[in-house]
Amino acid sequence: MNGSSKVLSSVLLSGVLLVAGFTNPVEVNSKQTTAADNHCNITMVASTIKYKVTINGKPVSLHNSSIRIGPNHILPAKSFIIRLGGTTTFNSKTKVLTIKSNSTTSTIKQGSKVATVNGKKITLSTSAQAINDVFMIPHDLVAKATGTKVSISTSAKTIDITQATPISPSRIKTKYQGHTYGSDNQYQYDKTMAYVNNYFKNYKSTFDFGYTDYYGEAYDDYFKKGVKVPPEWSNRDYYYKGLDFADRWGRDLRKNKVPYSQIVKLAEVESKARDFLNDQPMLRWDDAYDVYSAYHFFYKRKGDSDSYAHAQQIVFDMNGYKTRILSTPPLSWLEVKINGKWYIQYDEYWGATWRLSTSSGVQ
Repeated sequence: MNGSSKVLSSVLLSGVLLVAGFTNPVEVNSKQTTAADNHCNITMVASTIKYKVTINGKPVSLHNSSIRIGPNHILPAKSFIIRLGGTTTFNSKTKVLTIKSNSTTSTIKQGSKVATVNGKKITLSTSAQAINDVFMIPHDLVAKATGTKVSISTSAKTIDITQATPISPSRIKTKYQGHTYGSDNQYQYDKTMAYVNNYFKNYKSTFDFGYTDYYGEAYDDYFKKGVKVPPEWSNRDYYYKGLDFADRWGRDLRKNKVPYSQIVKLAEVESKARDFLNDQPMLRWDDAYDVYSAYHFFYKRKGDSDSYAHAQQIVFDMNGYKTRILSTPPLSWLEVKINGKWYIQYDEYWGATWRLSTSSGVQ
């Protein structure tokens, strides 16, 4: 395997805890409105405000958050539009977002308060913006573009969307947990699954938990006997180095008493996912303020952390795990349910690290 032409998972996954994202709806100080409208970097207030989102009275979890700027709200375009049965396309050259919903076609340019809905220009409450690589549109455009009523209560912290026609759960027939892996249609989903199945048809695992010849004894002692990493140890001592690696990788797994057999299985599936991703040609990062899919990753060779997380998610789904994607714009991460608890997976020091998740409101 030529390392220079492969996707290095640590490049996309390292540093998750250092990124200041927003997973719940947040409020922006009203003094910051001018900066926001001029598309400068927006500093979020320290506390996040959770908004409950319902569509036709049913609570939903969305991929990204809404943001309040003064009296107005801007919403993540793709997360909301897809939930309402529509599609979005962003032109990175013209900075124009196109929304299609049933017989309605709407467009809006980044930075503009004027949208076009079926050829008619309308002035909105605030401008469309790109924040942390997520294209955000005014809540009134969501309503106009999809024929819905959007009601936002800042006192009750709710966003209620009502639609005349009930929304179908999904137009895509899926195999695992209803996950589409970001696919826009059945064709993309089927091609994505065919790609993955074809890879694993000839896959030969080289999995070796704890790299037995080097750290096997240390991994067994760490997870089976609870041996701790000493405060000081020599980097030349393979046993203590193995304890340190095991601690970095699965400290929370041991703390929460995940059975040893489940820990080994998790490590094996993680190894499969890593092999799969590293065997893909180099991914071209694309800054288009949109959520990319596993399909884009495999067939278009472009994407972002969303496409990477979706690709990783497929492997864990295929091996019987419950999974979900956590979005902390501009990055997304895979979460896996292990022994009844959710854990987030990211890379640290060129090695995967599993930490107990404290997120909520993820899809």
